[in-house]
Amino acid sequence: MRVAVSAVAVAAAAFLLSGMLLGGWLLLAAGQASSDACGGRGVDRSAVPAALVPLFERAAVSYELGVQGPAILAALTKVESDFGRDLGPSSAGAVGWTQFLPSTWRTYGVDADGDGRADPRSAADAIHAAARYLRALGAPRDWRRALFGYNHADWYVDRVLDTSRRLGQPAAEVQGICAWTVPEGRKLVGGGRIVEIPGSPGESIDERLVKDVLLLRERFHLLITDGYAASGHAADGEHPLGLAVDVVPGPGGSWGDVDALARWAEPSQGRPRPPFRWVGYDGDRGHGRGDHLHLSWRHADAPSRRPPAAWVEVLVAP
Repeated sequence: MRVAVSAVAVAAAAFLLSGMLLGGWLLLAAGQASSDACGGRGVDRSAVPAALVPLFERAAVSYELGVQGPAILAALTKVESDFGRDLGPSSAGAVGWTQFLPSTWRTYGVDADGDGRADPRSAADAIHAAARYLRALGAPRDWRRALFGYNHADWYVDRVLDTSRRLGQPAAEVQGICAWTVPEGRKLVGGGRIVEIPGSPGESIDERLVKDVLLLRERFHLLITDGYAASGHAADGEHPLGLAVDVVPGPGGSWGDVDALARWAEPSQGRPRPPFRWVGYDGDRGHGRGDHLHLSWRHADAPSRRPPAAWVEVLVAP
């Protein structure tokens, strides 16, 4: 943003302090105002530097910018710095990937890359800060208003929106998670041998969950990093029962996909969608979301803590 920030920024700061989470990331919030509460992708990976795509997706999900968010963040970064080729300073003193004035950065800057400091010359920090500021300015309810608040010029708003349409995926390729439907599942009684997960070498699961795991892995481009494990996890958890998986981005996927799965599996914080029992990020708390997403399935009490559970709920029945 290459012009001075006016009273809009003051009002935006008050908005943040009154209702918005001030951390570097936002996850699984209830009562979302986004027009696409389940998040989305929407960036044409052939038109945007590949290393930046996960940042645009992650920032859009973190600040609830909806399905247009990734493409608009990409467009803003293109217009402001040509994807980092011109970090400034501008004639107005703005610097970095998304051209923040120092005064505005002091309010909205974030440490998204986990290096201990908020730096507008860091792509991750700058893109997340832009998402945070746009959210405070009214996105995604009113993108024109938010972008005008970012830089007070109609030509700027038009250029970012036009660029976002050019950098966005064709509409037919954007699949909202909220619109995704799966076969109606049910409670499965009996069975429950521990079997290998096809296509995930070294990982196994309760046989009743295989179809669920394969469906989720394909839909959200996941890599399964852990399933059944007799030790190394909480003794009263689901891994020792073969009723949980840990996932990270797989081939062709990104943390945006993992975030979308988290938001779909737990639309309201603390109230996971059946058949899931617990949904959450585990691992390195110093890097935002953690190092994997954990999913576990609802099941019968298992006092012995050994598989199989008498019954388990599933997404996809045999």
